Order: sequence, then structure tokens, then C-alpha cells
Amino acid sequence: MTLKEIAKELNVSPSTVSRVLNGCNKNFTVKPEVRARILEHVEKNGYTPNRIFRSLRSKESNLISFLFYNRDLLRYPTPVAEAVDAISRELPKHNYTFNFTPCESVRNIYYPLPEWRVAALVIPDVIYPRQLKEIEDAGIPYVVLNGVCGKTGSAIMSDENANMRMVMEQLYSLGHRKIGYLDGFQPGNHHHSFNDRKRSYNDFCDEYNLEPLQSEPWKYEPLETQFDELLKRQITAIVCYCDDIAMQVLYFAWRRRIQIPNQLSVITFNATPSQQYTIPPLDALAVPGTEMGLETVRVLIEKRKNPDDYRGYSIRIPGKLIHRESVAPAPLVG
Repeated sequence: MTLKEIAKELNVSPSTVSRVLNGCNKNFTVKPEVRARILEHVEKNGYTPNRIFRSLRSKESNLISFLFYNRDLLRYPTPVAEAVDAISRELPKHNYTFNFTPCESVRNIYYPLPEWRVAALVIPDVIYPRQLKEIEDAGIPYVVLNGVCGKTGSAIMSDENANMRMVMEQLYSLGHRKIGYLDGFQPGNHHHSFNDRKRSYNDFCDEYNLEPLQSEPWKYEPLETQFDELLKRQITAIVCYCDDIAMQVLYFAWRRRIQIPNQLSVITFNATPSQQYTIPPLDALAVPGTEMGLETVRVLIEKRKNPDDYRGYSIRIPGKLIHRESVAPAPLVG
């Protein structure tokens, strides 16, 4: 049912229906019985106004735009996809609408300004603060999800330092003293998680007097070659940057008749459904996608009330360990 159809059935003008539904009282009066009849009819027939259209016509907008540099961010079960799902379920509770805008040419340049009025922006996986220059110059409130922000924005991200430490403490408590790390480094990968996990791994090794055993990015060797190099150094456990690397490690180990977890423990980051069906099921550090999404909404609402809140501020949320069947106590040596 449309607004015009409601007006026709009640024998009033569409503008009268619109003003009643929008609570307009300035330069407008309507008889109480007419107002009551309109509201009763709307409730009975379940009419919902088009909030996006309303926001475009009004001076105030309730539209939140998501700016994506990569369409694949929502195609697979990633922490960003989980966070966006939580945000999209939470925003309507606070009377916000949202849309998704691809910005696929933006990877190393500025994010473009939206072509319509928006209340605020959510921008996943920003690599460099300079990419946000035009948005900051325009004064649009924004929150970066799982990335870095500029001077006026805010960032909600996974606490990768804490996450890697949880992984290493778990392995260390099980007696592992030769712990390898495969990050699958690719040129151009400057996401904060890559640098933070690597730094935390090295810090833990230094603190506990362990030898850092990790892939050497300057060689750019195939992952299987890097895995073999770590095996030569007698690792008993291996930490993988992501699912793709972990699944390759499971395959490489199977080809070499290495028993997991009896001879080699394997743990990865993120917690995707497919991890339950690998052989054996993978232990993982679950990055807190839902929690990041809910925190993004909270910060957005606060910034809408006061644009000076959380300026240049990053909130880091730790994840949690998921125990399955790919991690066990270190095998006895000798």
C-alpha cells in the first residue's frame, strides 16, 4: 500500500497523510478525528514509509553507507562479513537505514564521497589513513571496521596482539617450544593484522627465550617450500595466519604422513564453518566479528550526538580460542 492509496481511501490529500505520519505540526493543523483515522488505518494495514526517500528529502539523514573496496568482503564467512551482518541487524533498531557502495578502485587512493546525503559511513579494512582524506575534509562522521582511521574518525578492530599471545600461550602451556609461524606474506599486504600478529609472535618468542621460526618473506617461496623449511627446524606446532594457509598445511602434512596433532599441532586465525570439517577439525582463534559490529554501531551513534567523540581513536577487541582437534601436547623428543 502506498501513501497515495491511503489518502484516496480516506478521502484526504497525500500531503496530509505524509505530515501526520511524520509528526509535522509547523504551519499545519488537522482535526483530531482525521489524525486518529489516518493513524488507525496505517496501523491496520501495516504501511511502512520509505525511510531512504524521506531522508533524501529532509535536511537530516538517517542513511549509513558502507564503502567497500572489495565485493568479496561479504561473499565469504570472514570477520568483516560477520561484523557487517551484526551492524545491518542493529542499525534499524536505532531508526537508521543503510546501503552498500563498492569502491573497488580505491585500494591505494582516496575513498570517494557518496553522491547522496548520509548520516555517517562505515568503511571496512582501511589500510592507510590518507585514503580517507576526502571524507575527513567533508566532515562526515565515520567508523573504520577492522582497519585504521584518520584524525577525525574512529576504528574498531580486532586486538591482534592479544590474539596472537593467546595462541602462543596455549601452545606453550602444552609444552611446545619450537613453534613455527606461516603468514603467507604477499607484497602489498599491509593490513594491520599482518603486522600486529607478526610483531606479537616475535615479542612472545623474545619474552620466553624461544627461537622465532617463521617464513622468510624476502624469498617469496611457495608455501610448501616454506613449510618444509620449518619442518627441517623440528617444529612441533605451527600457527597459520588464515584458513587458506592452515588447510594447505593439513594437506602438506598428510602428503608427508605427519600425524596431526600427535606429531604436529596446527592452529589458525578466524573461525569459519569449514574448519569443523577439515581432518582433523582445526583449532582457531576466533576474531570477534559480531562484537566489532555491535561496537561500531555504538560508536557511530555517539559520534552522531557529538562529532568530537572518539576522534582518531581505536578500540581493539580480543577474540577467543576455539578448541577442536588439531592441537595437542608437544610430542616427547628423543
